[in-house]
Amino acid sequence: MFAAATRNAKTKRNGLRSKMLRVFAVQVLLISLATLVGIFVTNSLVQDVLMRSALDGEAQHFWSLYDADQNHPLPNTDNMQGYMAIDGNYSGVPIAVANVGGEPGYHRRAFDGQEQIVHVSDRGNARLFLVFASDRVTNLALYFGILPLAFVLLVIYGLMFIAFRMSQQAISPIVQLANYLEEFRVGEDHHRVLELKPMRAQEDMEVAAMLDALDHFTQRVDAFIERERVFTRDASHELRTPVAVFKATLDLLEKNADRPPGEKAALARMRRTVTEMESLIETLLLLASENMPEMEVVSVNEVLHREIDQLAALAGSSGTRLDLAEQNDLSVHAPKQVVQMLLSNLLRNAVAYTPGGEIRVAVEDHAVTIADTGVGMTRGEVESAFEPFFRGENARVHKKGHGLGLSIVKRMVDRFGWEIDLQSELGEGTTVRVAFSAS
Repeated sequence: MFAAATRNAKTKRNGLRSKMLRVFAVQVLLISLATLVGIFVTNSLVQDVLMRSALDGEAQHFWSLYDADQNHPLPNTDNMQGYMAIDGNYSGVPIAVANVGGEPGYHRRAFDGQEQIVHVSDRGNARLFLVFASDRVTNLALYFGILPLAFVLLVIYGLMFIAFRMSQQAISPIVQLANYLEEFRVGEDHHRVLELKPMRAQEDMEVAAMLDALDHFTQRVDAFIERERVFTRDASHELRTPVAVFKATLDLLEKNADRPPGEKAALARMRRTVTEMESLIETLLLLASENMPEMEVVSVNEVLHREIDQLAALAGSSGTRLDLAEQNDLSVHAPKQVVQMLLSNLLRNAVAYTPGGEIRVAVEDHAVTIADTGVGMTRGEVESAFEPFFRGENARVHKKGHGLGLSIVKRMVDRFGWEIDLQSELGEGTTVRVAFSAS
């Protein structure tokens, strides 16, 4: 019956967990991106900035030794190999190294099956080539840049996961309370008091304050429910009894066939009034009750036929024509009494404010449209049409009433998750469309 409301409640109930999970995922993504940027920057620093600085330092150190002793051996280590050309003689320099270029500086060249880093510097008639293996640079970047950052990333992920689990534990009482309140049914005799002891066992100060407030709230709700039940029980008796007496008296008065036409017309108006009063009382008592009538598959077409037949005399007396267009066979899963009251209120409202006009009723796919050529409403009146006791200026001029018809219809529609749309133009008419959920 309340499928739409239940889906919305479940969505709200699961929202806190979903939000936490989304926040955790966004944090992981941002940290991952920051770490990847850090790795890229570190790799660039190690391979470019640091290597340039290191090779510049190595070249300056060698040239200082070479100036003191021109027979000083060239650099030759596990990571670096030095070559020298004097007076343009490159016989002692590998061809791939010698072809690096004519300008001193920092170069990358591919030879010996891999990319090599070559630093070229000049001193007088001598040129120094320092060759550093690129795989060594990659290893340095891996060992001193990427691996430490990856380890830090794993540590951060682990700490965030621990924080996420701790956050879940912190909000678990709130989630449990939300689940419990979702399943709680107000007004059932066997389930009148909230059982919050399991949640109190793991409460903190904030949760304790919330649970105490809920206890006080449920006490007030319980008192309200009891007052409503007493009122519904007493009103059912006090209101129905005089109406029944009034109807019985009308039955006796109408048995006299010799009454003048004026008296018969007055009795007919009284009959319509008491019928409307009885319908209004039944509707109000139904809306005031927590327990709705039994759900069943109701044929909307049959209900409309019956209601239109009952209103035919009233519509005919004011020169109003009622047309029913059955484009579909529409059935809804709801209490039959609710569907009858809903359509009856809409049809009676249309008949009341369409003197000498036309009312077109259309049964569509999962919807009913009632369009009249009556007095209509202004835009401001349409916005307030569903408020209790509201009646537009034209409505007050054409017919007396209480302004409860559309308000009752709106309460029924909201209670069963249906939809209602009201369109109206002053002096041109009103169109009401009720969309039922698929049965």
